Amino acid sequence: MTLFLNNVDQQRCISVADALSGMEAGMRQMSRGDAIRRPRIDNFLPTSREDEFFCFSSMEGGIREPGYYALRIKPDILYWKQHADGQRRENHSVEPGSYGGLVLLYRVENAELLAIMNDGHVQHVRVAATAGLGMKYLSREDSTVVGMLGSGGMARTFAEAACAVRGIERIHAYSPNHRNLSRYCEDMAASLPCQVVAASSAEEVAGVADILCCCTNAMQPVVQGSWIKPGTHITSVALWEIGDDTRDRIDTVGELVQRSRFRVRGFSDDDFELRMDNVMSYAAGDVDERARIPRGEIRDSWYPNAKLVACCDWSTNRPYSRDVQEITMLANMEYGIIEGEASSSSGTQGLQFACTGGQIYERAVELGIGQELPTEMFLQDIAT
Repeated sequence: MTLFLNNVDQQRCISVADALSGMEAGMRQMSRGDAIRRPRIDNFLPTSREDEFFCFSSMEGGIREPGYYALRIKPDILYWKQHADGQRRENHSVEPGSYGGLVLLYRVENAELLAIMNDGHVQHVRVAATAGLGMKYLSREDSTVVGMLGSGGMARTFAEAACAVRGIERIHAYSPNHRNLSRYCEDMAASLPCQVVAASSAEEVAGVADILCCCTNAMQPVVQGSWIKPGTHITSVALWEIGDDTRDRIDTVGELVQRSRFRVRGFSDDDFELRMDNVMSYAAGDVDERARIPRGEIRDSWYPNAKLVACCDWSTNRPYSRDVQEITMLANMEYGIIEGEASSSSGTQGLQFACTGGQIYERAVELGIGQELPTEMFLQDIAT
């Protein structure tokens, strides 16, 4: 049987703390050549509404042990809105408030479709689990205060990740949406073993943080470099959230997987370009229509003053030994692999979905939950 697992099913199956071990095992496999991922690619088509695009995003990857392969597809209506605090990206499927992303999970041994999942919970967990590994290997062991910028789903799972790897005593959170911030503080205080308080500004949050988490949908920096205190570990969801003045202050960038630098310079194909946070993209439409999609930026280095280190030597299990004054960051936001020339396409997303999706599937089978679908529905007798 193939299982359909909605977000509620998934929440019963896995927490961020559960996902950390599976994600670490996947990173170990990739470091020795036993895991694979295909870069994320986004395809854009204009709709009948000016400034709105259909965007189909996909990423995939697999792990040799225990043998899972995952494909994540994400169909969106995408547009950009100006708010008082800057531009933000908005998206939906069918209508605002609904989303159509799916993860397909396959068994490597026989190419069987094991599960179809809504991509909401697995997305939040896989991102936070990888960020959690960055916190585990790069933050100070005596870190007790999390600074949280944002109040959405990622802000919730990043807080869980921090509490899973460090003895967190307080979370200081800020969001320009005061209603969401109040609900976030109330919910997280009830679910985590620490105090959660609302801050009055992003600067206040950054000034007290041992671990600073940027979990917003902003398309411009949400923190200033001058706010960061020595010894802070910084983690973020999106490339835009961290500005050059903050990157200039980063001393150490950690990799979970050490790979050659991802390159796209010299690649030529009609309609191809880096878009948004440096995603490999294809866009249809005329020149003016395509110009409405934010363009990416190729850089030789995103961290001009930082040294690049392995978070852990997986062959010896020896973690990186940091100085207490170092300002650290996991490479390429929450991917743990150096950005290269196409930041969000050079990441480990597909691998992450295989790791976390596989754990969710195994637990769902144990618990007997999910909607069963005959696997025969997805098989045919015509060779393709």
